[in-house]
Amino acid sequence: MEPKLYIIMRKDIQDMNPGKAMAQAAHAQADFDAFFENMRWADAPEDIILRSAVNQWRDNRSFGVTLVLHEPLETISQIVDTIRVSGVTVDPTYPWRNFYGDVFLSNEVTCAWAFVYQEDEFEYMRHFNLHK
Repeated sequence: MEPKLYIIMRKDIQDMNPGKAMAQAAHAQADFDAFFENMRWADAPEDIILRSAVNQWRDNRSFGVTLVLHEPLETISQIVDTIRVSGVTVDPTYPWRNFYGDVFLSNEVTCAWAFVYQEDEFEYMRHFNLHK
């Protein structure tokens, strides 16, 4: 299978709307890119396989196939614990409104990213539905 980047949006976060979700997904992609660019590479077989998978995913661009899921924070944590190359995206100034329209900023895990390139991980990710 071809490598894929999964972005898993929180469905249990207050005041997440489509515009905020798109911005947070862009942050997750940037987090993945930063993770990849900041890795300390060795000549270990695992590193060579990962570099090759990312290059295959990018396919002469700066991105490849990206799928977006929608899960609560607990499930996001399980995914990040299971997928080898993954991480959470934290927005230190996530804006949200209460019932009265007052705006607050909070430090929130808004989504996660998971780069999947190994068969067992593809099998695991098949259990989740795409974002609606």
